Amino acid sequence: MKKTILLLSLIAIFSSCTKQSSDDVLINGFDDHYNEENAPQSSFIGQIEVIPLTSEHKSVVLTNPQKIVSYENRFYILDNNRLFCYGPSGKFIRFIGERGHGHGEYINIATFVVSDHTIRLLDSFKNTLIAFTTDGDFISETDAPEGILSNVADAVFETDDLLFMTNYIYNDQNEIYTRWNISTGEVSVVDKTPVKTNETKESVGKHACCNYNGNIRYILPFSDRIKSTNGQTIRFQTAKKVLTDSDLQRVTDFSIMTYAEHLDDFVGFNNIFETSNYILLTFSDMEYTVVDKKSNTCFRSNYKYDEHPASFPLLNILSSKEDTLIGMIDMEYHRNLKSKIQSYMNTPCDMESGYVLILYHTK
Repeated sequence: MKKTILLLSLIAIFSSCTKQSSDDVLINGFDDHYNEENAPQSSFIGQIEVIPLTSEHKSVVLTNPQKIVSYENRFYILDNNRLFCYGPSGKFIRFIGERGHGHGEYINIATFVVSDHTIRLLDSFKNTLIAFTTDGDFISETDAPEGILSNVADAVFETDDLLFMTNYIYNDQNEIYTRWNISTGEVSVVDKTPVKTNETKESVGKHACCNYNGNIRYILPFSDRIKSTNGQTIRFQTAKKVLTDSDLQRVTDFSIMTYAEHLDDFVGFNNIFETSNYILLTFSDMEYTVVDKKSNTCFRSNYKYDEHPASFPLLNILSSKEDTLIGMIDMEYHRNLKSKIQSYMNTPCDMESGYVLILYHTK
């Protein structure tokens, strides 16, 4: 009798696991459709628009853009612990917030979010959430529950009060995704990884989650699955070895070098962006994968380009909005693209240096 009960329990567990697996949306083409050339126009990009970022102030200098949010015809860019605001034509408008120890001032902007006409800076040093209007006027400063912002890497709003946060992995603190209910102060764990680091802070990627129409998709290290807050999981069909949790538990010194040791396996992705028809996933600066949501197929392309690219390459994507991917490049390092860039500007200008935004409008 006990053997019968045990057998039935095992069958139930197996059936449950099988059902969960069968609910995955399978993505085909990962192994087969690889293109060594970076040519988005011939694949999924319909139109390209280039916006040069300009300023009349010498103190306004971008050096290492980390995050871009496009909101109500403005571009908010986090760079070198300052939040820049640019207009639709690329002209600098103002800085948001000031650095300092006073009320309403920040020490270290880990990331920022924009919603409901409000900009919120997440200060990982002060462990506070500082709110401003989109015009830069101070609204409020809110203390976060103790320590929850010390490892935050990025964030998006899931609802008006619910902040979905991506965290750095630090030693055995590997709760990559957490939720913070700003109204109640409650913090909960969304997902974690078995990997650990050795006294270093390591991120999954600069943009390991994205919000499209209220659904947040997020990635995990070396995973062939893209999870989401609406419960849907997409999984890539691949003949490459996918590391198991047991494999990942043996990773106790996780870093970029961990990926280098597994390039023959399925390494997963570092960043994710979504539009109405496509999901763009990138792996470092080496390659990107484009998922067609209508056909559940994908293709991969080399993220590098030669000195004389045949077409305008996909470059340094940092954000997505509706049907547009937003990239950003430094002209000083991409002078070979100058002639191509000029033809995509609404108002061509002779730029030898400085940053330009590239809006890739998807088909």
